[in-house]
Order: sequence, then structure tokens, then C-alpha cells
Amino acid sequence: MFELNNKFPEYYRFHGRRISKKISVANNNLINNKFEQYSIDREVINLLDNNKNNLDLSLNKNFKKVIIEVGFGNGEYLIHNAITNPNFLYIGSEVYINGLAKVLKFITQFNIDNIKLCGLNFSYLLKSIKSETIDEIIVINPDPWPKKRHNKRRLLSHKNLVLMKKKLKKRGKIFISTDSKNYFDDIKLIVNNEKQFDKVIFECMSNLDNMYGISNYQRKAISNKKELYKIEITHN
Repeated sequence: MFELNNKFPEYYRFHGRRISKKISVANNNLINNKFEQYSIDREVINLLDNNKNNLDLSLNKNFKKVIIEVGFGNGEYLIHNAITNPNFLYIGSEVYINGLAKVLKFITQFNIDNIKLCGLNFSYLLKSIKSETIDEIIVINPDPWPKKRHNKRRLLSHKNLVLMKKKLKKRGKIFISTDSKNYFDDIKLIVNNEKQFDKVIFECMSNLDNMYGISNYQRKAISNKKELYKIEITHN
């Protein structure tokens, strides 16, 4: 991965840090020696560099569903889902090296074959995927970039939301959660102003919701007495 990052820095560029704390020697070696075996980074880069008019990331057709989790953090929800649903393919998109290393360690230890990792800027992964091929896209509490001057750095921009919707199969879904009311309102405005979003739910989450408290980011918000909001978009 580090070699790809050095060779194709534009595909890995994003606002924020790639390493949230110092990476251990063991994790560094794991990324160096095993990441490409379980990653789709090189394929995405090759597609974007060489097949700009025929972008169709190869996905294993033997799986019943293809699900992308964007910004999976420490990977707990991604790993839980992969274990629970061995017939589903999960693509874990994450820019933080520490999170990638944690999931990669799990994959290699237990020989998991239904997780593929992507360390690229998420927008490039989206561009490489053929329309109407993804069953679900999950985004759990993305960085809200709360300062107004930083709002343009938000992952869930108009461009990315429209592109995400295009990648869904019929009856496919996008699930988003956030503890930022401003971010929630911003997404709501984008979606309501875009006619192609045909079936959408905007709600405050309750502790009865099966997506409530599923990540460390959510639990931190809950412990700080913050509301959790969700957006569900279905492609009819």
C-alpha cells in the first residue's frame, strides 16, 4: 500500500490524517506484506488510469450481496457483518492505516474471504464501480467537519451522494448515521433538492434501532448525550 501511495498519491489524497497514532512495527509489516493480497486498490487505480470509458470493477459474482462500508474505523461492525453473513461480499473503505491494519490482521488470522479492503479516497472507489451493482452502502458517523469553512471537506457532498445512489441495484440502500445536526440537515437539503432520490427516510435514532450504538463513534456520541440521526435512501 505504501508503495502505491507513493506512486499514485492523488488517489490517496484526502483532508485529514492517515495515521491517528503511531503505527506499530508489526502493523507496518502487515500492511507492507499482506495489504495488496486483500485489497482492491491496485485494480481501482488500473481501471481509472487505463479504462476511463469502461469502468467496471470486477466483483465476485458468487456472493449474494455486495456491501460497502465507508470509513469503518476500527472495523468492529465490518468484521461482525462478515462473520454473520459469509455469503455477502464486504468492501471496507478506510483511509486510516490503523483501522486497515486491524481488519487486515483479523482477515489473515482467520482466513476471511468475504472482505476486500480499499485505502483510496472513497470517491475513486465509487468512480470505478459500474452502475447498479451494489446492494448496500453504509456510512457510520463520518467526520462532520463542523467549522463552516471546512464543510466542503465532508464526504457526503452532493456529488458523492448522487454517485452513491447510481451505484445501487434496484431496491439497494444507503444507510448514513451522524451525531451532527448540521450535517444531517445539510444531507437532507441535498437529497430533498435532488429528484432522483425517490425513497428517503430522515429520523432521529432510538435505542431500539438495530443500527444504534454499533460503532465506537456512535457510542461516544451517546455517552455525551448527543442525538443520533439517520438517513436511509432506497433505490426503487
